[in-house]
Amino acid sequence: MFNPSPIGDGNLAKAEEIISYRFKDRLGLQRALQLADSIHQNGNKDLALLGDTVIKLILVKEGLRRHATRGQINNAVSEKSSNAYLAQQGFSTGLAECVFANRSQGNTIYPGPMASTMEAIVGAVFIDSKEETLVVKGVMEALGVSWPE
Repeated sequence: MFNPSPIGDGNLAKAEEIISYRFKDRLGLQRALQLADSIHQNGNKDLALLGDTVIKLILVKEGLRRHATRGQINNAVSEKSSNAYLAQQGFSTGLAECVFANRSQGNTIYPGPMASTMEAIVGAVFIDSKEETLVVKGVMEALGVSWPE
């Protein structure tokens, strides 16, 4: 059973505004914003695993739709799903302010956990939207994790 930390409704609403998606079940969003700590040992890692795969799936589908070469698709997936890129986007969108950080680390959000949070949000939206890839694609666009133009 997941016992979320007390993430305020203001943080949840701000996260929903940033990603341009309103959760039907906000527990999914709370799980996505929860970093691992002594109480939440896995934090958002399970959702991040799903989200990593979904990001790649949507980027590959978009590349195929655009008749991109395998090389172009691989490059787009490598760039947009890299931890460095995801962390940068998480910080630049203001999403880091919504994350419930590990108190033992001074509530500091480091790049690795920020990247995982971005993946976890995509995974949570995938579940909450009943696996609607068009909905997830919209969230990815809001986060700047879409096919390069």
